[in-house]
Amino acid sequence: MSQLEGQPAFLCAVGQLLDPKCLTAVPAGLRMWIPSRASPERRRSVPPGSSGPRKEAEVHEVKTTRPWARGVAAVAAAIGIAACSGEATSSGTGKTLGIVQFSGDDVYSNRALEGAADYAESQGWQTVTVDAKGSVDGANTMMENLVTRGVDAIVVSVFPSSALGAGVAAARQADVPVANWGGGLADGVLFAADTALGDEIAQRVVSDMGGKGELLVLGYRPGLPCQDREKSMDAAVAGTDIRVSKQQITIPGAATSAAEATLGWLASHPKGDTPLAVWSCFDDPATGAVSALRQAGRGDVLSYGLNGTAPAVKLVEKGELTATLWIDGPGQGEELAKRLIAHVGDPGSVEQEVIGGATQIVDKDNVADFLEQHDERN
Repeated sequence: MSQLEGQPAFLCAVGQLLDPKCLTAVPAGLRMWIPSRASPERRRSVPPGSSGPRKEAEVHEVKTTRPWARGVAAVAAAIGIAACSGEATSSGTGKTLGIVQFSGDDVYSNRALEGAADYAESQGWQTVTVDAKGSVDGANTMMENLVTRGVDAIVVSVFPSSALGAGVAAARQADVPVANWGGGLADGVLFAADTALGDEIAQRVVSDMGGKGELLVLGYRPGLPCQDREKSMDAAVAGTDIRVSKQQITIPGAATSAAEATLGWLASHPKGDTPLAVWSCFDDPATGAVSALRQAGRGDVLSYGLNGTAPAVKLVEKGELTATLWIDGPGQGEELAKRLIAHVGDPGSVEQEVIGGATQIVDKDNVADFLEQHDERN
């Protein structure tokens, strides 16, 4: 029997209006599948214990430019009809983890969120991912939308928890636990991952420069990890003879804005006897800085990043990036998901907590060993 057999005829009609390619009657526990006016999102579902490849599909966005369409969407929300892309999924436990990306362009924070998604799916949960595109207002709105749609837990990344007041308030009101990878704890945010971890690489920069020279710092102050990492860099250069120039990169477009800032800085810092270096608060702008150094033919300038993304490690292997600090973001994401799921199963059983994570500086001396020891998710 098809999923629509036995349903009232008007349900089928509404389903066709929403998306003629996919007519799915959804249990009440999956009401969050109803599309919203938020950006298109990805939804994944893996049956418990499945070892097969993860299914991924884009949820069709309901267009709301015409009054009748808004009415149809409202009716659909009330009766629990969902539009999907034709990809069959398993209901599993009937639980859903909402995932709010900081930006689709932020490679490493998204890998951390994938760690959370992978664990949730291994436990029979579904996951739904939305992209805030670097906008804290967008993140708050998306959190509110996820709560309205009935998700059972939310994990967000990078945005300071203190800036997510509206989204966290909505989650608290609905008893939806929230975790933040990189954004710290707050009232209503039960779990967070420490992603600052900037002291070690900052000290390495100062050591490699011999405590003197010119340093370009590429920061991003809207993100809490970059705020804390820049503070580590400031502390490391204090009392040295290193002169610091600071530029803020943009998101989206981290690599491009970093490349432009680096080229501008290079123009006033010619090759000479003075040690020169570029430090980026995460690896995406570091790849842009390396691109600028390559374009300018400046092999005399040291360069550093943080997170240990695959592209950054590849640049270390090629000798173009001096070093990056690898952080086990996917492992942290998994730990956040474990705590959220435990809390949902037994509210109050898990205390508010900041979790740490494994780190390692990757440079030309150990990059080969590093690549042998770490799987592709890192």
